[in-house]
Amino acid sequence: MATYPNTIALTTETQFDERIPEDRRQEIRNSINNMVARRIDENTHRRELAAEDRALADAFAEPFLEQLRNSARGADALQLAADRGRTRPLDVSELGVASEENPSRYVSAGALDYPFTTTRDFQGPATQIFPIPYNFSWSWHDLNGSPPFKQIMTPASGRAALDARVGNAPGATGTFVNAHAGYGVSLRSDHRVACMARSLRSTRDVGAAAAGFNGDATVEAGCEMTVMQNGRLVTIAVDKRFRGRVSGSIGHPTENYNYDNGGFGPGATIEVFWTMEANTNYELNVGAWVFAEAHQGIGGAGAQSLIDAKIIFMSLWK
Repeated sequence: MATYPNTIALTTETQFDERIPEDRRQEIRNSINNMVARRIDENTHRRELAAEDRALADAFAEPFLEQLRNSARGADALQLAADRGRTRPLDVSELGVASEENPSRYVSAGALDYPFTTTRDFQGPATQIFPIPYNFSWSWHDLNGSPPFKQIMTPASGRAALDARVGNAPGATGTFVNAHAGYGVSLRSDHRVACMARSLRSTRDVGAAAAGFNGDATVEAGCEMTVMQNGRLVTIAVDKRFRGRVSGSIGHPTENYNYDNGGFGPGATIEVFWTMEANTNYELNVGAWVFAEAHQGIGGAGAQSLIDAKIIFMSLWK
């Protein structure tokens, strides 16, 4: 049985359907904690590499900056860049007020994204459709960074919404945010069987990043599907909705990135394949995630990464 430090568990909020027994809940907690530990490790490694790149860039830029500081005109320009960074916050979008009504009431199983599969191993309609409400929900953020500016979890409608803001974005409190939230169902079979799972999702995706001279900002968001087994990752698939990175340089003192999918729409099909062992419990999870990071530099920087997801169905083929 996998166990993880309390600092990881403390970031995670999990709610269960009353039908899930306590011993099964502990297995699910182990699996969610595994997801948290894995994502934090990945993000830490990525941020360490990015920090090395920034240190190298700063080393190259320092002789030039020193010349500017020793020049009256250059010093004025640096001061102007700093002033502009302090007075020009990032324009942000807001999470809307969404209905708590179950959207699966109006979507038939036949409307599930690619409900009929013609892969080599699976043909025909899904063996099982899992509608709202799901067996459990989960949400977490990396304690090394800041919590999301706003998070909305509505199990009655399958909504998982996250708004991450950093740098000089309004309401931001830190340098980076790494947050995830979603829903899951419990799976079990009395015999060994090959499986495939998919989900129908609808998302609104918004990303914005701005960086002044010597600053940088990064935004990402998407959806993910995982299959877990008592703390062990079995398989994973990711639908990254956007990624943007900007940096202010000598040639381009300011850079901006803006992405908006224009409203709710289905994401790319994500699917996972695995072999379900007999009399073994599994967890199928589908959720949303956001990442935002900003380093002020001289000219300031800010970022917002927003995703408003509805997990409408999960489906399983055997």
